[in-house]
Amino acid sequence: QSCDIQVERLTSWCKATGLGEPLVYRDDGVSGVLDNRPQLDQLRAAMREGKLGAVVVSKMDRLGRSVGMILRFWDEAEATNTRVVVVDQAIDTSTAAGRLQRTMLAALAEFERELILERTRAGIERARALGKRFGAPRTIPEATAAEIMARRASGESLRQISVRMGVKLGTVRSVLDRERTPPPESSDPAQGATHGA
Repeated sequence: QSCDIQVERLTSWCKATGLGEPLVYRDDGVSGVLDNRPQLDQLRAAMREGKLGAVVVSKMDRLGRSVGMILRFWDEAEATNTRVVVVDQAIDTSTAAGRLQRTMLAALAEFERELILERTRAGIERARALGKRFGAPRTIPEATAAEIMARRASGESLRQISVRMGVKLGTVRSVLDRERTPPPESSDPAQGATHGA
């Protein structure tokens, strides 16, 4: 999808609120599932160098497709005294309400991690009940292999598992090949999603 409409709206918003003409960072055609994107990486570098007073996006998912990714970005922004504004959702990290929303997101992230752990444990029990052995390479801990299997069984794509767990795509494939885990029935709706300004 094109980012042109978002850029126009955000540029108008910045001018109307006194922020002036914005620098534009846009990753056209790059999946928002990825935590490292060319323009997003440049934006982070500009924050670290103190070149940005604020980062303005249209929606929260422009920063990342998971709560964890969004919180990591907000932590980076806070460390560099950079204000984050999400226009469509009226979020501004320089306000008390914005800081409250960040706290709520952190709680949701913790809840998300707990759910993943529960699915992992359930996946291990199910696999053992079916007589499966965890024959992943020795360099891969059993818990990591089990989480890969649980995430795949819950419908995540191989690339999503790789990005969210921070392991190589080849490692994910290797674990699943060894365990011969059948692919999920449903397709991954996040495939092909794009990231905007």
